[in-house]
Amino acid sequence: LGRKLRHMCFDRVYLAYPSYKREGVVGLLTKAREKKVLLDGAGDWKFLRKIYKSKIWKPANMHDINANYALFGVESQGYLNPGGMFRRKIENEYGNYADSFFSEGGLADKFVIAVHPGANGDGKRWGTDKLIKLCGELHDRFACRFVIVGGSDELKLKQTVAKGIGESAVPLDSATLFQTASIIQRCSLFIGNDSAPMHISAVLGVPVVALWSYTDFHRTSPYGPGNIIIRKAYPCSPCYSFNGSFTDNCKFGMKCIKNLELDDVLPVVSHCVEVMLDKKRRINAEDVNSLKLNGIEKVYGLEHGCVVVDFRG
Repeated sequence: LGRKLRHMCFDRVYLAYPSYKREGVVGLLTKAREKKVLLDGAGDWKFLRKIYKSKIWKPANMHDINANYALFGVESQGYLNPGGMFRRKIENEYGNYADSFFSEGGLADKFVIAVHPGANGDGKRWGTDKLIKLCGELHDRFACRFVIVGGSDELKLKQTVAKGIGESAVPLDSATLFQTASIIQRCSLFIGNDSAPMHISAVLGVPVVALWSYTDFHRTSPYGPGNIIIRKAYPCSPCYSFNGSFTDNCKFGMKCIKNLELDDVLPVVSHCVEVMLDKKRRINAEDVNSLKLNGIEKVYGLEHGCVVVDFRG
């Protein structure tokens, strides 16, 4: 491998943030003259700090996308749209698939919400019963329709949620990543946990309501303005780093996600839909503050425009 890489004569190597030992070793094998890595407490940073001379230290509370822009010397403050090429690929190559799905499911010209009940680990998943009740309320109030998305390993979960919601929900049973993205792109809103479909939605420009648990939302929030994080503001959250998760031994029983109640989420999401339907725009921090909900501790925007709604823990 090293011989092949050296024969390719790379001038520069950039290790995308966060990086690990494997990427670091591959970068060394290229023998490139210039090798750059972005460091903080994530990834195998102690190892990389020793073997890479050209190091850039990541500012605190910077989103991972902006951090990688900074690695390439691009101005990294605020929101820089990363999804143009991805959006065009989805529309050009999978637009017909999405058109057929929406037509056959009776979803055309409806306010359709993509719902992802899954996530990588139970500690990130909001309660299924709460999610079903949330969708039921949204359907009763706004006649919303729902597409239940997720991976092939979440088939039973998708079907359970769709059945619980009723006739207004359609499960996306078997679809590739790009097909799923094409369906999400047709939706008016995405509701789900901290997951890959959440990030796909944000990149595609579909407004996101993310039900947050223990991860660092400064780094991995849904990127861009008009997206919302709803979370319980416990002092112990976030507790996760890429060096390892503490959730396996959470002495608080994952209260950050388990104690996020329907009464917290429903008013915020309902107002989000109202703003989108009545004012034809995305929700912002001022909209949420106007609700004057008793349980809200703080509402604030992140550097790239995502709104965080902290409920008292």
